[in-house]
Amino acid sequence: MRSIKPIILSLFIGILPLQAQEEEAIALSEIVISTKAGIDRNQLAKPNGTLDEYLSEKIDMVKRGNYAWEPSINNMTSERISVTIDGMKIFNACTDRMDPVTSYVETVNLSKAVICSGFDGSDPNASNCIGGSLDLKLNKAGFCQDGFSANANAGYENNGNLWIYGADAAYASPQFYVNSGIFHRSSGNYYAGGGKEVPFSQFTKNNVFANLGYLPKTGKALEGSFIYDRADNVGYPALAMDVRKAEGLITSLAYTAENPLPYFYKWENKIYYNNIVHIMDDTHRPDVPVRMDMPGKSRTGGFYSTLHGRNGKHRYSFNFDGYYNQSYAEMTMYPRNSGELPMFMLTWGDIRTANSGLFGVDEWRITENHSVRLSGKLSLQRAGVQSRFGWETLQGYYPDMERFDNRLTGNLSARYTFRKDAWETAAGAGYGNRAPSVSEAYGFYLFNTFDSYDYIGNPHLKNESSTSGDVLLKYRKGSFEAKAEVSYFYFHNYIIGKPAADLYRMTIGASGVKVYQNLPNASLWNSSVSAKYGFLEYFTLSGKATYARGRDNAGGNLPLIAPLSYNASLSFSRNRFYAEAGIAGAARQTDFSPEYGEDETPRYLIANLSAGYSFKVGKFIFNLKSGVENLFDKQYSTYSDWNNIPRKGRNVFINLGINF
Repeated sequence: MRSIKPIILSLFIGILPLQAQEEEAIALSEIVISTKAGIDRNQLAKPNGTLDEYLSEKIDMVKRGNYAWEPSINNMTSERISVTIDGMKIFNACTDRMDPVTSYVETVNLSKAVICSGFDGSDPNASNCIGGSLDLKLNKAGFCQDGFSANANAGYENNGNLWIYGADAAYASPQFYVNSGIFHRSSGNYYAGGGKEVPFSQFTKNNVFANLGYLPKTGKALEGSFIYDRADNVGYPALAMDVRKAEGLITSLAYTAENPLPYFYKWENKIYYNNIVHIMDDTHRPDVPVRMDMPGKSRTGGFYSTLHGRNGKHRYSFNFDGYYNQSYAEMTMYPRNSGELPMFMLTWGDIRTANSGLFGVDEWRITENHSVRLSGKLSLQRAGVQSRFGWETLQGYYPDMERFDNRLTGNLSARYTFRKDAWETAAGAGYGNRAPSVSEAYGFYLFNTFDSYDYIGNPHLKNESSTSGDVLLKYRKGSFEAKAEVSYFYFHNYIIGKPAADLYRMTIGASGVKVYQNLPNASLWNSSVSAKYGFLEYFTLSGKATYARGRDNAGGNLPLIAPLSYNASLSFSRNRFYAEAGIAGAARQTDFSPEYGEDETPRYLIANLSAGYSFKVGKFIFNLKSGVENLFDKQYSTYSDWNNIPRKGRNVFINLGINF
């Protein structure tokens, strides 16, 4: 048990937002993570929450433990969505997707997360974004007169004994800025509802970042960014292995010019490099039949150049981008009999991917009420197996396999919007395709604990394509707002793993082997309704419900599709005080897929409470926030909890911050 001193200390240091530079972003929705000091931070129920918790307010997250949840947009995950950090392509180094891109940043790194649905309004640097894209915008002090500012923060959560500490500082002038900080989280095993411990759910994480900007002359800017993130001793209760180390180094250098050409007001250029290292092992797992080590790495270098322009009723952008990625993963199995030799496999045989693309978008404001948006991207990709050993291994299953493969991908989308008085309606349509991912094309005996199958890639897969459409209806008048959205995706050559009866499993206890194949078609639709109402000056009532359905060509259910889910909250805000009560729940999941390892998930309903108070002493601004999650200690798991691992039971948190 820790001493009482850190608890007392945490009452005197805390978190308030960094100053963020506002910037234009084309998106269907966005989450503001950190804001200028003039905006009330109390509107965030949990100031020291993880990035996963913030993102889960807008999108679903696949959870394999207490750390590093995988984003899902329109009920599609890594292979079908694009996740970038400030436009930089980053790829995970783990074959089990235990290190999504979002795990290598903290909320203090970011100003906002821009989430785009489908092809419409997609990030110009995105690739394979059939389902949508997520771009995490870095938090930069910006060129302004703000001078020096600093923040310190700390927090504590009793469930799992989670401690959070951090500090950051910024200096901003019209010609120069710098902001940097450090952030730490550490947690033990958490407890599910009813007090049952969830073993192997501990983690430790440290994050360091810095941003620099310099104006050599008016209208010209040089900017650099640096992030180093490292997690150690990360437990994954839903998987067969844990993580010894997950490390990310992310760097960039950018040049921006104003009014570079007639009809163009801004020119952005960036080069970047990132190195991701991920090491899995099962050293601390009891009763392991065969001990394994599974290190992986991913290195990516890239660039983009974007021109932004306007002319009359048109606003447009053109983008050219490219990246080169190396993905490498191996597995060594150590028999219990020390006299037997270890077995070695290349699970990602040094896969190299080079990709470059051209993107264009034009938003035409036809009249005050009518606008049309057109966008498109065309990309050329060359990918293959650099390692001769890896290539020859796959040739055992695909004798005619070429070492490298060239593919052409692209997308087109159109969107019409009508706004008048309190109403807004919009309709969009798009078509595009994607190349197979590294695992889908070149993975070798990747064990999936969700359905207990080993997976083998297929380099002969066709590009997966999708035709999509969506409709939005929104009404806003006074303090009342309501919105309804529906989207539909129809896939051709849908990529998914199917059992291969003629292949024998490699993993002890596996149910068999699946090979990635193209299904003739599949379909997926998503729907949501939401409303918000402010009343009696200080109160706000809000709620949202979502439902999705996915089927393959034979009418079977697609995996990881959310059932009917809902949430509602009532908040009170007056002067420096803020309080909120909320509920979140889901109906019983009946449309699950046993073929892909799913079973029926029971319905659940949980309640949360939080309250906060801000006050000022001299030049110091304090922000105290505390709350209780899962108030009634409900034991539950959701459709997206890998292998039905239970979520946290009752959790009391406290955050206190100072800004000066």
